[in-house]
Amino acid sequence: MKFILLYIASVLAITNYQLEIAVTLPEDVTGKLYLVVYDNKTDFLGEKGELTIYETAELRKNPTIKFNQIKKGTYAFVAFIDENNNGVMDKNRLGIPKEPIGFSVSKMGLFGPPSFKKASYQIPGTKSVELVIERF
Repeated sequence: MKFILLYIASVLAITNYQLEIAVTLPEDVTGKLYLVVYDNKTDFLGEKGELTIYETAELRKNPTIKFNQIKKGTYAFVAFIDENNNGVMDKNRLGIPKEPIGFSVSKMGLFGPPSFKKASYQIPGTKSVELVIERF
């Protein structure tokens, strides 16, 4: 029985990785940062990503988000600041974000957000990600 538990623990240690996300916030931003992690292109920019909410005041003190148990795969990260605390990313009539937003690897283009492929990282292989939140 002891051997089985040690084997399971060693397998988990091998299959889980660490990742750090360095967050850059716009000046004088307030509200909450919504970070969504996507692990496939079908769900990218939809409602099926893994959501975590952070206080921007805390991120100003320590702008690094750490994941200690991320599994092998391909991931893309999207974050936005909910400045008016209504729980959604506000957009104008053309669908352009009114609140600050950022994507892993790539930036918002003239014709919309980057694709999953352009915004994704491979785990293992990536140990840190820079996520710049900007106004558009």
